[in-house]
Amino acid sequence: ERQLQQKLDILSLFERRRIEILMSKVGVISNSKIINRAEVNRAPVAPNRSVVRLSAILISLLIPTIFIFIKELLNDKINTRADIERNTATPILGEIGHSQEENTLVVDKTKRTLIAEQFRILRSNLHFILGNKQSATILVTSSFGGEGKSFISTNISAVLALTDKKTIVLEFDLRKPRVLSGLNLDKKPGVSNFMVGDMQLDQLILPIPGVNNLYVLPCGPIPPNPAELLLSDKVEQLFAELKKKFDYIIIDTAPVGMVSDGLTLGKFADATLYVSRQNYTFKKQVNLIDELYTQKKLPNMSIVLNDVQEPTGGGYYGNYGSSYGYGYGYGEKDGYFIETKKKKSSAVKSILKSMNPIYWFKN
Repeated sequence: ERQLQQKLDILSLFERRRIEILMSKVGVISNSKIINRAEVNRAPVAPNRSVVRLSAILISLLIPTIFIFIKELLNDKINTRADIERNTATPILGEIGHSQEENTLVVDKTKRTLIAEQFRILRSNLHFILGNKQSATILVTSSFGGEGKSFISTNISAVLALTDKKTIVLEFDLRKPRVLSGLNLDKKPGVSNFMVGDMQLDQLILPIPGVNNLYVLPCGPIPPNPAELLLSDKVEQLFAELKKKFDYIIIDTAPVGMVSDGLTLGKFADATLYVSRQNYTFKKQVNLIDELYTQKKLPNMSIVLNDVQEPTGGGYYGNYGSSYGYGYGYGEKDGYFIETKKKKSSAVKSILKSMNPIYWFKN
């Protein structure tokens, strides 16, 4: 009975505590309530499509930009006339575009192509240098081979001959003559034969077919000592006789950046055309041009920028366009000149070009 009574007392105590707790909860009022029921967000948390698309666009623009910047940074070739003007005060006489024709001679009386008109503009600019001279001797040289001095020599002589002036181009590159081969003429006796006294000058001068008043004096057999040969008195005699027979004398000589032939012949010239080629001539060669100009080692020196490529999205005309981006776009329909047909590239080459990200980034 005593144990039973103890357990009943404990049970009674627990029951009182339970009632007290229930009574205390009844007196407490809740301070929270549901405003909106929870809903499931069916949109994905990640990835964010807008951020991914924007990042892809930025990366696609950034990578070609970096590639072009690095390419230009590492490029050591002349691209525009601005690359020349930054490093020398030598005047730029004009620009000649890329020739699509197979023949070296691209100028005659009937041609009205863009490149023919550029040579006519070059002739007009040359008259400003020569002044009122009715006859002149013009030296054409470059820094090294492959810049197109024989091409410039041949066509500037042709465009001068079109003015009814008796003109001759001298193949005075006694190391690598290229004027005759460019005109599709066989090798003939020439300057070297006159120097050693084998033949008279009248026996050596050849007319150039297709252009009136235009003649060529071949190089002849390549001598073993061209530098010493140019120091002989026969050179003065040669030019003295040529000046009696011709109004304009164009001297196609060896590159002055490699040999001294051009500097030796400079004393016989009234003006010098220094040929540089786009994407071929090194920028460091401009320092040589500036040195020759400032020290006046060559007379009335001016630069001709050769093989200027047509810029994307616009044409060039005369001395402008590709350098300054004017983009006049004169064409056959405008009546200024007749456009030459461009050579079609192969299908494989076109596909590879179109796959290049730089190509479509620039376009």
